[in-house]
Amino acid sequence: MSENNNTNQKVMSDIIDEEIDLLEYVTKILNNKYKISLISIFCASIVYGLTYLIPVKYESFARVALVKINELGGVSPDNRRAPEAITLVEQDFITQKINDNHQDRVIARMRSNIFTLKFINVNELLPIIFHKRWDKEKKQWKEDFEPNLILASEIFKEEICKIHRNKENNLMTVNITLGNPKLAADIANKFVKEFNQYRRTSDINSADKKIAFLRKTLEQTDFLEMQKSLYRLIEAQVIIKMLASSKEQYAVEVLDPAIPSLYKSSPAKKKLTLLTFIGVFMLSIIVIVGQVVFKRINTSIRDYRKKGHGGA
Repeated sequence: MSENNNTNQKVMSDIIDEEIDLLEYVTKILNNKYKISLISIFCASIVYGLTYLIPVKYESFARVALVKINELGGVSPDNRRAPEAITLVEQDFITQKINDNHQDRVIARMRSNIFTLKFINVNELLPIIFHKRWDKEKKQWKEDFEPNLILASEIFKEEICKIHRNKENNLMTVNITLGNPKLAADIANKFVKEFNQYRRTSDINSADKKIAFLRKTLEQTDFLEMQKSLYRLIEAQVIIKMLASSKEQYAVEVLDPAIPSLYKSSPAKKKLTLLTFIGVFMLSIIVIVGQVVFKRINTSIRDYRKKGHGGA
């Protein structure tokens, strides 16, 4: 066993010490050039044919920017008309200071199941999400299929709608990928518009609840300073409602609306075919070079054994 190991080590050492004859490798490759080319073309042709089995997809995207809100409700304690000192409760109730991760929170709301399911239901996207189970002619589900809303939400977020954020400038793109370019653009624009409406409605409802609570509390107190404080809080919530109602682009601002794409995003037939051709071509060369190297090793081992053992 030890003798065999020493033999192999000696052989490998001799091979490494030998000059590499590039001409031998080049000659071997040139002798097989037609075979390499034919194999590469054949594999590339197969991949090209298989791309026709992949559904055609178009990608449309809307560029948006997060609306930066420095003073929710537009009410700052430093600019108040009332001269009275504002309590800590008013400070929080009026200004509602923005969290440091405000932008991340907005994106999280855009990708939340609450908004996603609402968007899917309002725009009747279930037949698009589960298109393989939908009968277009009869306009009904095949084989009594019952769509799962949670699964629909996950498919929509993972395969159809993707939200990308550029951390350098905080700009975002809402990408919609579908088989119909016009439909993809329409859904991308609707997604942004309805998210603004969703956030606007949510903040208005929140302000209404606070106003109702404050008015109820106001009716139950006779303390003058407390009444003044409650009036200021009610005023702040009214301003919040007014600003929310007047701003169409409330949470995100549309910088560039989505338009139907002229070119499909997948499958990239030319790219896949070219990569396959290059990959198979290079792999074939590596195999041929490997054959030459293996042949040289076997020849060196035989020569070494003949010299070392005298043909025994």
